[in-house]
Amino acid sequence: MEFVEKPRLRTDYVADEITADWLKSVRKPPRYIDFIPELCILCEGCVDICPWYCIFMLDPSIIAESGSPEVSRDVQPNDILFVIDDDACTRCNLCVERCPTGALTMGRLEAKKPPKGAARALGSVPEEQKT
Repeated sequence: MEFVEKPRLRTDYVADEITADWLKSVRKPPRYIDFIPELCILCEGCVDICPWYCIFMLDPSIIAESGSPEVSRDVQPNDILFVIDDDACTRCNLCVERCPTGALTMGRLEAKKPPKGAARALGSVPEEQKT
């Protein structure tokens, strides 16, 4: 039987830094997939089962090519980058169900609404400073 070194890291992925304006323009789904790296055993089950091919385990050299020195400086040569392409992901939950260690979980974004009738908190001015 042939020994296959795991994981198979992709080197053809193009990483681009996004701007805050673009991020504000995109409608976010109410659910998201959370990744807990300490639990990941690099089995690639999530990569194999994804019907949309939107989960990638990438070589860290890709970050160096992205043009973001802040991100590049934090990446170590032995790191593996785990990426889910949010544009392609439909939140089908197959990767979460497939993960044998619970490294992937499905979360829900919830807008925090103030209690009904609550006033918005503003800074108060001390009485002696009022004119």
